[in-house]
Amino acid sequence: MTVEEQIQIRLAENAAIDARSWRNEELTRTDFIVPTTDHPQHAAYITYRAALRAWPASSDFPATRPVLGT
Repeated sequence: MTVEEQIQIRLAENAAIDARSWRNEELTRTDFIVPTTDHPQHAAYITYRAALRAWPASSDFPATRPVLGT
């Protein structure tokens, strides 16, 4: 394996670590919505949180982050 290949692997690993960290922060930041069933965006948040949980297994990980309301 060349040095260039090793660098690319490290960059990909770091991107995945950063993405998981962001995802975990988003899940923590949106924890409040789960028991707040009368919140006007409750359904959107629940869908967003499901997308966040599924994201690491998707082919878009870590390039494309889930977005609230999409």
